[in-house]
Amino acid sequence: MPAQIRTQLAQQIVDTLKTICSHDINFIDVQGRISASTDPDRVGGYHEGGHEAAKAGQIVTIRRDDPDRNERRGINMPIRFHGSTVAVIGITGDPEEVQRYADLAQRLTLLLLREHEIDTRNYDIRTQTGYLVRALIDRETVSPAFIAEVLEKNGLADRGEAWRTMVVQLQEAHAHPLSAIEGAVQAVVGTMGRCLVAYRFPNEYVLLVRERDGARWAQALEKLALDWTGDIRVGIGSARRLSRQDLSFRAAKLALQSLEAGDNFATYESVRLEILLGSVSRTAADAYLQKCLGGLDEGDRALLNLYFASEMSLKATAQRCYLHINTVQYRLRRIRDRCGLDPRRFREASMLYTALRLEAMNGGGKDAGDAPRAGNL
Repeated sequence: MPAQIRTQLAQQIVDTLKTICSHDINFIDVQGRISASTDPDRVGGYHEGGHEAAKAGQIVTIRRDDPDRNERRGINMPIRFHGSTVAVIGITGDPEEVQRYADLAQRLTLLLLREHEIDTRNYDIRTQTGYLVRALIDRETVSPAFIAEVLEKNGLADRGEAWRTMVVQLQEAHAHPLSAIEGAVQAVVGTMGRCLVAYRFPNEYVLLVRERDGARWAQALEKLALDWTGDIRVGIGSARRLSRQDLSFRAAKLALQSLEAGDNFATYESVRLEILLGSVSRTAADAYLQKCLGGLDEGDRALLNLYFASEMSLKATAQRCYLHINTVQYRLRRIRDRCGLDPRRFREASMLYTALRLEAMNGGGKDAGDAPRAGNL
């Protein structure tokens, strides 16, 4: 993507963003110039707040209008693309009100930039690589010649060795700007090199890594997940030949689904119970969940998850919940009365724990859609 984004594309971005909110939108280049806006009078002007956001790589909030600086109250969000800040999106209005549009505006802007890149550089290495990765994890038919060509362009070769699919998932509720999180992921990819990478809409980076490099990559991604706790989760798939990365991808997704509250990194080798649960049909899963968790509300489920994460220790659970230990005991008895299973008894607790893990793997009781089944991963 060129550092200078064409005015036509910039105007398309602000016009599109305008459709999701009633506020004026500015597209500010990295030098602080407003190159496109839903307010034509502002095009060409200098925006100091936008320039500051570009330089700092962080959201800059303007809390009052300042005509002398050609600024109006609102927020200015830096947009990072392929590891660098390429522009700033400004949303005019009460900062508290327009903040709720920030994440959606970033996502939509990045999507439009990606679409533009594909349109203008259809045969670019990155585009070809992304297509190959998606084809392999979806097990679509790809010609050996095309695979060899893409591998060669990426400085790789398939010598029949094992590869792993590694999935970096951006969490829906994150503490930092989306563009900053994506920039951190792209920085790791750029530093590590020697892999095949694709973005899978709406929130995943999929990396295909040779097994010989797997330990080094896993270490780097585990550190990334730790550094961005609450923003990023990582799942490492099983070792498979390149043509069967669909199995490795499913294993990586299973590893992600095995993560409990507060965890953000898992390998397929660390998955145990989830392998079995991944083979349960949706009909059987729904019946089991109804029998075990029927009658429990979200508060009951949250307490049970903390209780099991605390190794069924009343004291540790009370500390994590900021509750008195007697209150925890009372709520566990209430859970017993509601569902007929006593969390303080090992066999019944194991049934509740299994149900909670099964529910998490099936999207919290929602339609899981593409939830992976374990099979032969």
